[in-house]
Amino acid sequence: MVSIPSLSQAQLAILRIAKEHSGEILHLSFETPMLKEDGPPSGNPQFFQELIDLDLIEIHFKQVYIGTSKFQKDSWAEYCAALDLPSLRAWELWRRAFISEQRGVTHVLEPGEGFGEFSEVWVEEMRFRAVQPG
Repeated sequence: MVSIPSLSQAQLAILRIAKEHSGEILHLSFETPMLKEDGPPSGNPQFFQELIDLDLIEIHFKQVYIGTSKFQKDSWAEYCAALDLPSLRAWELWRRAFISEQRGVTHVLEPGEGFGEFSEVWVEEMRFRAVQPG
C-alpha cells in the first residue's frame, strides 16, 4: 500500500520548485531571530527535515552565519520606493507596521528604533535538489 504524506503549503512549494528544476542544485536562504539564550540553529528546520526523511530532497551544502536581516531590508526598500527622501518619521511608521504584521509569530523580528537599524539574525543557507526516484 502506498502512503501519501501530508505536506504543508511551504513544503509543497519547495518540492514543486525542486521538481521543476529536476537535477539542478537549488539555493534556499532563510532567517531566524537571534535569541540571547540560544546559539545558532542546529540540524535542519522541521519542515525541511520532513522532506529529507521522506527522501524527496537531499542537502548538498548547509551554512549558518550571523547577518543583517535581508527580510527587513527588503521590506524597508519596498516601503521607501515611492519616497523621494526617507526620513526618521518614515522609519518609525514602517517599523510599527513591520512589527504589527508579525502578530501571532513566536519570535517577533523587531528592527531597531534608530534609522536604518536592522536586526542581526541567524542566516541559514542550503543547497539542495529533488531526489529522483530509483
